[in-house]
Amino acid sequence: MSEYVFSLSDISVSDGSAVVQINNSDSVFGVIEGSQFFVAGKIPVGVIESDTVNRTLTLISAWDQGDIANAAAKVIPLGAVVTLLTALERNRAAYQAFVDAGGGGSSSIEWGDIVAATLPDFVKRWGKYSEITDKPDYAQGWPSFENVTGKVSQEQLPEELDFDSELSHALSPPIDEESALNQRLIDYLKLKQTEVLPTNSPNNRKEILTDNIRGLVHVAMSNSWFTVPNSLQSRKFMVMPSNQYLQLNTAYSGEITLRVCPMGNGGNGLPGNPTLTNHKWHTVTVTVTNLSTIGDGFIGVIDFIQMGNRWETLDTDKSHFESLNAYYTRDNDASVSSPFLNFFLRSDGYWYSEDITPSTPHTLGGSWVKDGNTFTVTEATTSADALRFFSDAFDNYIMEILLVVNYVSGKLAITDGNEDPNVVYYAGTGRYITDDRIYFKRGGSSVTAAFTVESTRMRMPQYG
Repeated sequence: MSEYVFSLSDISVSDGSAVVQINNSDSVFGVIEGSQFFVAGKIPVGVIESDTVNRTLTLISAWDQGDIANAAAKVIPLGAVVTLLTALERNRAAYQAFVDAGGGGSSSIEWGDIVAATLPDFVKRWGKYSEITDKPDYAQGWPSFENVTGKVSQEQLPEELDFDSELSHALSPPIDEESALNQRLIDYLKLKQTEVLPTNSPNNRKEILTDNIRGLVHVAMSNSWFTVPNSLQSRKFMVMPSNQYLQLNTAYSGEITLRVCPMGNGGNGLPGNPTLTNHKWHTVTVTVTNLSTIGDGFIGVIDFIQMGNRWETLDTDKSHFESLNAYYTRDNDASVSSPFLNFFLRSDGYWYSEDITPSTPHTLGGSWVKDGNTFTVTEATTSADALRFFSDAFDNYIMEILLVVNYVSGKLAITDGNEDPNVVYYAGTGRYITDDRIYFKRGGSSVTAAFTVESTRMRMPQYG
């Protein structure tokens, strides 16, 4: 409300006139009709309107309290304050009654005289309880809760309390507090590292197991483990050995584009035999004449082929590719198995194939015993007394091998190169990345060991 209160420092008004003149630049813009015009020692009068051009106020009735010149005044919006308006009207009525009764219309009567003469004594001070009439019911007995403010003293409490069979804080059992512990944490997950794949029930334990070797996270459920998948996406790739290729039903002349990842022979066997770096993705565009085969002699992955306005993404397990008018084969149209493998993209930016550990190794030395994917070797003393998974066609592929070694005496070499980091010295779980021939053998004079091959996966970078 204060924004509509106007303080005027220089006004004049003549007795019998309803117009108040503002003698300086004080603003009355926005005066609310019904506001009260106050001058010290005078009874306030209501305002009808204000004129900001002529700098005047128009009162509800003519001013009858004598001439005023160059005085200070206030205009206060009291129209919304019902109580104060009522008080003003009563004051005016009291004044009029006083004048009629004994003042004789004297113009010398002051406001302070009216207050002193008409108001009862207890109005001028804090009233006593006995002097208050029309007391509310709650003031004459025990107050209801909503009528109580502040703090209830002990003397105000009744002798007995009736809770009407309702539970309350007063009837609650006492709280046992531990002086040395403000809060007990009894239901939180424990974070542990592991090298062992969990198989047994967690029996309601709250645990998360992190496996930094395999890149896995295992979350304990009530009676089982949930392993968070570590692959972002999956698809098939056609992995071509050197003696298998695509045969075109009709020779092709024109422009051809391929996206490839060579794994041993570079670009040999591709149209134009381009010079390419192994184990990296390349997009090659060449112009050919009477092209009849694609990939004869190439080792690696062909992902995409475009021939003129025809194209094919090689991500589906099939032998014939209608859009290219070609089929997958080898010399003399001999029988071939599917070259497609499932690959999984991990967060490290590499594709990893499905497990390709062979059920029957390529060679198994005389000191070696196979039981599923668990192998035991006892005193292998020659380099030829070894375990070899694959034929020469796999020598140049990059592989990921996961081994769980139960025990080892001597040194166990994992690859033909017999060099660190692909040499095992101690029992435990290990992950090895190599582009050398996988060839388990002695790493020194002899080796005795037992280990489980958990997986063997082909590895190649993400394209793009």
